[in-house]
Amino acid sequence: MSSTEHNPYTPPAAVIEDERIATENSSFIPGGRRVPAGNGLGWLATGWRFFTQSALNWIALSLVFGVLWFVLSIIPGVNFLAGIIFPVFTGGIMIACENQRQTGSLAIGDLFAGFREKLGPLALVGLISIGLSFATMIPLLLLFGLSFFGVIFGASALPSLGAFSIGGIVLAVVLMLVIGCVLWSVLWFAPALICLQNLAPMEAMKASFWGCWRNPLAGLLYGLGALFLLIIGAIPLLLGLLVVMPMLSASVYAGYRDIYFEE
Repeated sequence: MSSTEHNPYTPPAAVIEDERIATENSSFIPGGRRVPAGNGLGWLATGWRFFTQSALNWIALSLVFGVLWFVLSIIPGVNFLAGIIFPVFTGGIMIACENQRQTGSLAIGDLFAGFREKLGPLALVGLISIGLSFATMIPLLLLFGLSFFGVIFGASALPSLGAFSIGGIVLAVVLMLVIGCVLWSVLWFAPALICLQNLAPMEAMKASFWGCWRNPLAGLLYGLGALFLLIIGAIPLLLGLLVVMPMLSASVYAGYRDIYFEE
């Protein structure tokens, strides 16, 4: 890409009128588009640029979110709400990224913008995700458990039963991975699409699914890069996660802009 071409998910160094016009004239692609595989690593690079542009505010936002999430997760009788409001916080972060792209700075208060603007639709996405997880994972866990006990107690008495049980374990693990990928793809871009494109929850989840599955190689490279950064960030007493987690949050927005917009 030449230096004169416009990168649709690169944050501006300052507020420039031409870039505002380009944003207004950009074309939204409801089902997303295919992008080069290397763009997956580009999303991480863009996340890094977002972070360095407003590093202290990103760290503060991440700490506030982390503390609130931890408190909600450990309170009995309330912790189930953590999964429901996770997309609400994510939507707020997407709004924060959108505002940063346009203004050049991050507002910590935007973390709660999802509660103010799209609480119902975002909470519904969280509720649907919990329902789908239970509906799909519980039968697979039962299959895994029964197969595991079959290996332990059946192999000595009946070798064929042990072999069959091992096959059940492998099948359960494979299905868990596949279903997990499908669930993540349904949820990955949904908060951004709800908050920034005003899509209905089911429409946003469908668009998120197609946006992810049209870019499997970019998603794979992104996932491997993100995993590497998480491992590196966890080494120095988890302190590196203060940088990695905000960077990854912004990288989700970068992927959304890259896949769903054509300038």
